[in-house]
Amino acid sequence: MKIKIKVSGFTILVAALAFFSHAATPLAHIFFILALHESGHAFWACFFHYPIRQLSILPFGLALTLEHFGDRDGWEELVILAGGLAMHGLIPLLYGGLARLGWISPVMLEWVLNINRSVFLFNILPLYPLDGGRIVQSLRHCWLPYKTAQSLTFVVSAILTPIVFVQWMNRNPMTLGVFGFLFFVNVLSWRQRTYQAEQFYLYRLIHPRRLPLKLHRHQDLYRQRHNVILEQDGLIDEKQWLMRRFGKTRPIRSKPRDWLI
Repeated sequence: MKIKIKVSGFTILVAALAFFSHAATPLAHIFFILALHESGHAFWACFFHYPIRQLSILPFGLALTLEHFGDRDGWEELVILAGGLAMHGLIPLLYGGLARLGWISPVMLEWVLNINRSVFLFNILPLYPLDGGRIVQSLRHCWLPYKTAQSLTFVVSAILTPIVFVQWMNRNPMTLGVFGFLFFVNVLSWRQRTYQAEQFYLYRLIHPRRLPLKLHRHQDLYRQRHNVILEQDGLIDEKQWLMRRFGKTRPIRSKPRDWLI
């Protein structure tokens, strides 16, 4: 499968400014750290057969676009997210070896390790769409109905973003753009939450899964369960509920032996 590579115009501008200001070498080290981080995501995405549609090269990092990420198994997604964070543990080993060989100076080693630590700490912040925020989102999907988990993720992240920014601003005012972008993404995601839910329901209708049974009264689905919804006139199976939602009224009789309880 072909992977589309997208480079933003701002990224080209930053690279050009770095080249003419003799900052190309530090930028190359930062890019390598970010590329290694993203390769960890990509490895586990391929392992779990998530199609990679696009690789975006942004001024502040790389971003993979995975097909149906957020619709499939939440535990798989946790592994994919953790895979990128785990790659930061390789940087001290790799650059420490280069320093012992004399290929980089101790000053460069210390600088790279500080950058690596900063990138790791930034990514584990519980702010959507950072890795930490997505991990919290996937965990919520394991115990909450889909819409509730989504709404809670965006609201909490939008509230925490300015709070975290105020703490960071005391040290680095340049973070304003980054945290402003994160806040904008959460507001946009909140406005698109209904569309995201419909996409999840449609995926679930087309790709049913064998999951433990969950009996509840919510007009929603638990992502990590096979849902049986209690309504006023009785029980309705997950597939019946989905077919009714998308205008298909043919009754479906689920087989209890297909459920994992």
